[in-house]
Amino acid sequence: MRLLASCVLALVACGSQEIAAPAREVVPTAAVMWRAQIPSTPGELAPSLAMIERGPRGSATTGDELSEGTILADVDTCATCHPDVAAQWSSSAHSFASFGNPIYRFNVERVRADLGKPASRHCGGCHDMPLAVDGMMTTDGPIPADDLRSHTGVSCRLCHGIQRTTHDGNGSYVWNAAPIDAPALDDPASIARHKQQVTTKVDTELCTSCHRGFLSPDMQMPVHLTGIDEPGQWRASAYTGNGMARIDKVDKQDCIGCHMERVPASASELGAKQGSVASHRFVGGHTWMASMRGDDEQLRLTRAKLEGAASIDIAGARIGSRRYLPAETAPVVPGSRLELDVVIRNLLVGHRFPGGVLDIQDTWIEIEVADRKGTRIASSGLAHELDAADQDTHVLRTLVVDERGEVLEEHDVARFRTQLATQTLAAREAQAVRYALDVPAGVRSVVVTARLRHRSRNLAMQAATCAAARTPEGEAFIAAARGIRDVVLDPCKPQPITLVAETRLEIGNRAPHRVLARKGAGGARPAWERSYEHGMALVASLVTQLDDARAVLGVALAKAPDARSRAMVHAQLGWVASRQNRLADALAHVAQARTLLGADPPVLDAIVADAYMRMNQYADAIAPAKSCTTRAPSNAGAWAVYARALVAVGDHAEALVATARGLEIAPRDPELLRSQATALAALDAPDAEAAQTAYTRFRSPDEAAGLRIRCSLGSDRCARDRNPVHTLPLRPESR
Repeated sequence: MRLLASCVLALVACGSQEIAAPAREVVPTAAVMWRAQIPSTPGELAPSLAMIERGPRGSATTGDELSEGTILADVDTCATCHPDVAAQWSSSAHSFASFGNPIYRFNVERVRADLGKPASRHCGGCHDMPLAVDGMMTTDGPIPADDLRSHTGVSCRLCHGIQRTTHDGNGSYVWNAAPIDAPALDDPASIARHKQQVTTKVDTELCTSCHRGFLSPDMQMPVHLTGIDEPGQWRASAYTGNGMARIDKVDKQDCIGCHMERVPASASELGAKQGSVASHRFVGGHTWMASMRGDDEQLRLTRAKLEGAASIDIAGARIGSRRYLPAETAPVVPGSRLELDVVIRNLLVGHRFPGGVLDIQDTWIEIEVADRKGTRIASSGLAHELDAADQDTHVLRTLVVDERGEVLEEHDVARFRTQLATQTLAAREAQAVRYALDVPAGVRSVVVTARLRHRSRNLAMQAATCAAARTPEGEAFIAAARGIRDVVLDPCKPQPITLVAETRLEIGNRAPHRVLARKGAGGARPAWERSYEHGMALVASLVTQLDDARAVLGVALAKAPDARSRAMVHAQLGWVASRQNRLADALAHVAQARTLLGADPPVLDAIVADAYMRMNQYADAIAPAKSCTTRAPSNAGAWAVYARALVAVGDHAEALVATARGLEIAPRDPELLRSQATALAALDAPDAEAAQTAYTRFRSPDEAAGLRIRCSLGSDRCARDRNPVHTLPLRPESR
């Protein structure tokens, strides 16, 4: 299964890291107190982890004084000196994070109905702080449609008032409720005080507190489930130096550099530096939110960020047992079964693509096959509409099931029980999907077009949102948004569809063996690179199918033009050998890669550690696993592998040092919590029971395996998506 394969790769991820978690001194083994590191528990805004720091001027207000929530919702005061930034923010998804956003309102009201209003503060700690701090998320009455606090979302004063964060997520920050002083522009000391107040204290780590999320028993859920985790995915990527599934080379990047690019500023913008400001549009992939309010500029910028973020290629073909690389060299034989391997790769996104809430994403592959006259003879994904549980369409999303093992389409949080599989793409990851065509009589050459398309949310989600917006309550919020925010929201109009990437090539006996067109990241791709990405995608195959990956990577190795490219291929062959329990071959590929590079990237140690771990040679795995943690102190997966090896050889005290470091970065990682509990129990430590309780609470639900099997037995889509490289039949056109 792709999910399990991804987990295996994540656990051995490691690499050099300069953008790191807060440093922690490694305590010498002899001085370890053998105490459990237990995940944080919610406070006054439970189940959110958000906390409020109140001083003498930040205490709850009375009389004619403004409430904390009203102060939080005040953006106009900030706009007096920061008109550019305020205007940018007003176009962002952050500014529409609360009940004024019809998509969010539909979801959070469902949580409030199903789990109770206090449980909705799980959402409110990130989406609704102006409401949450004033107690409005838990009051008996409805959220008022005509209140500015219901339409503000993530405001200036929230982000710029956060003092500290942790890596927990679910709003794991401390917000200072003290009012921010407006500066006197003719008083340098006053301006300096204001700058000190509003300067963000934690920069990129500010994003972690809300862009990592989980569901938990704290909100009356029967299970703990990990949700969005852009920060964790980014830390394990090449963009921080930690992209350890492959030998990779990209420029380092962080959340702010990608989503807050500097843009020209007007003369009125007092926050400008050398004529520019960091854009507060926070452009990502939410085309629907921009479209429903008619914000053409935000939509243009969002689509521009999506276009070329990933690539698509028709990389290989097969007829019977014979493979053709590249695909355009294959013959087309009437009456035969032609299989095409389509490869997509996340080239530019530093976390999973698509990102955000993964169970309602709608990015998909579209395939069109035509004969030489241009008549379409088969397709997949062309009619990707609401009625399609889309058995013939490959959609990049995570399947989540309920207690009956049925896939949930509308982000029905209260019914979540486990994740079945994910088809989204980690940073720089490649994925292969196989399409099968029964070639019609008389057809000896075809033109195949493959497209990767993006729509913000699936159509089942949009239909539910639209229906909620047309109720009296929904219409009241839309009317209030017109008056309060001066926007007209229409969640019922068709969502825009963005073409992320496209390729077209001709296959057949009379074809000139050529790629006809390519749109998206990367442009024209060298033949070796096409085979390399194809083989890299096949590394995720079921173990019984890994010989396909070996064969394709062998072709890539033969075509690789230089030492670095050959080393890249050897690294992937090393992963294949490790997964096939061919220890000697894995070590040989790693040695060859090291010789070719004249260097020793940490990925090679990761392969060695993985190979030894799979063979239960834990003592041999310790040195390479430790090497990963030394060069990747912020990578939780590296610490998890190292801790597991230490536990296996009985070095429980050192294992606790490793788990403590890892749990700082990923406080609810079940592998780390399990190793911690095992080590403490072996040492007969006082905290052993508490550690075991924490592991039991945050591990994968006991019923997960059964629900996945039940879903697979009842749904072709479940069965298909659990196979990381699955085959889809191309739908024939009537002729």
